[in-house]
Amino acid sequence: MFHVSNFFSDLFSILPTQVAAMAMLAVCALALLVGRRLERGLAVVTVAAWFLSAAVQTPDPAGVQWGIFTVDIVYLLVLVALCAFERRVWILFMTAFQLLVVLTHVAFLIDRTLMQWGFFSAYYLWSDAQLAAFAVGVAQAGWERWKARKA
Repeated sequence: MFHVSNFFSDLFSILPTQVAAMAMLAVCALALLVGRRLERGLAVVTVAAWFLSAAVQTPDPAGVQWGIFTVDIVYLLVLVALCAFERRVWILFMTAFQLLVVLTHVAFLIDRTLMQWGFFSAYYLWSDAQLAAFAVGVAQAGWERWKARKA
């Protein structure tokens, strides 16, 4: 059964999760402030995917995280769709890193002997790289907005 208190305590239980959450929220807040429609929409989708992933995470450390896997696939499909319409390099990198997140799930499904810490280490690495790509996109949008005001 889902308990809100457990949800938030699990959400911020380890340092990498805490740092990643704060960085993600900062980048998404900045995207909402200075981003174009693309960055603002992606900020909302990113925060929603993050909270959904936390909500569907199972406590079994050795089990497959099917809920997170599903959220990550849907998020990948959103990014692929955006790549079809947007011609920004950062969104391509963001999508590529999300593909690596999904492939990390697949690797764990194929070889269940992989240690769970290895799975999450790779998961955090690709997620952080994806967030860095998004931050580049937000910075570019902010820079363009600042240049437009100066002109």
